[in-house]
Amino acid sequence: MQQIYAACLAAYNNGILHGEWIDATQDPDSIGHEIRLMLERSPIPGAEEYAIHDYDGFGGLDLGEYESLDDLNAIALALDDFPAVVVAHFHGQVDAQDLLETCQGHYIGSVAEESGEVNAYAAYILAEEDHFWEELPQQYRGHMRAIARSEALDRLLNCEVTALYEGAGTWHFVSNY
Repeated sequence: MQQIYAACLAAYNNGILHGEWIDATQDPDSIGHEIRLMLERSPIPGAEEYAIHDYDGFGGLDLGEYESLDDLNAIALALDDFPAVVVAHFHGQVDAQDLLETCQGHYIGSVAEESGEVNAYAAYILAEEDHFWEELPQQYRGHMRAIARSEALDRLLNCEVTALYEGAGTWHFVSNY
């Protein structure tokens, strides 16, 4: 679950830490309502302003203190369906409101435990063609690996596909515009 830590600026400016963790996957109006309730409970009477001081579950995306609640919700919903490295790749390239649709339209898939983007994408290609493996005689399987590696290299060099490294041998692939 993606959460934001909304802090009361009036309290913060008076040396008091007052804020709450809020679920960012709920609709923006509900997020705003929870922020208003947090401000009403502030130790500083009449507090009206807040800032987002922390993020949890946003996968290291570069987000600031004053992100719009609509954008935060859209980003959180995209992160519910796609790996953070994929969402981060498209964040900043498209409007936050189009982020989920862009990820849906361009995400190809992933592989784990591979080293190097060419080998990883070749493994993905072979996994997608796995129904041919059983029919293929053993002596030709090495050729299929070479063909898949060549196809992977071509697609990556021609910028048809981008390989995104998540870490720990996990690669995600997205088609380019």
